[in-house]
Amino acid sequence: MDCAAICLLTTAVQFIPLPSTINCTYCVEARSTYEHCFKDVIDCAYRDPSSLIICLNVYEKNGGDPAIIQHTIRCISYQDYYVDDESIRQVSSGGSCAFEHIQKCECDVCRSPTTTTTIPETTTLIHSGHRKKHHHHHHHHDETHNHHKHDTLVFPNNSFAQKYRDSGYYLMSANNNNIMLIITFCILLFIQI
Repeated sequence: MDCAAICLLTTAVQFIPLPSTINCTYCVEARSTYEHCFKDVIDCAYRDPSSLIICLNVYEKNGGDPAIIQHTIRCISYQDYYVDDESIRQVSSGGSCAFEHIQKCECDVCRSPTTTTTIPETTTLIHSGHRKKHHHHHHHHDETHNHHKHDTLVFPNNSFAQKYRDSGYYLMSANNNNIMLIITFCILLFIQI
């Protein structure tokens, strides 16, 4: 699985690192409630999505004692978290997490202290305000007056922003008349440079 998919999975399984963690490595494995599921993992996933379990193994390096590694496993069913067919095949063929399958990814949930995140200036804003054409002339003054408010996105509250910073989920326009936006998680933060 690539790092972008692993970082999405950290959010889906609601992984929260220990406060003393300085970095994380990851490994994804598949499990099943059926004994013979992995003979045809795609058939198994489609036949009974709740029977295929995707597990994220996280190895946290402790800042206080680098000899200590905290191992956490968080799982979610295929029914609750879609994984494309190729990734399912890849994960299931790898078996349980061995050293050669462990990946170093810079996910926001567990970012190394020396890593910085830059957000490109060409970010596209999806505006949810929909007005019918025949009402447009009634709101013309308001639209020009509030133009800058439509270009600003804010988080609903600080705790949400801390927990899901840079994720792109549940952003709200600064204009109180707009509804919550759900923006698909396709931000360029996960592009490998």
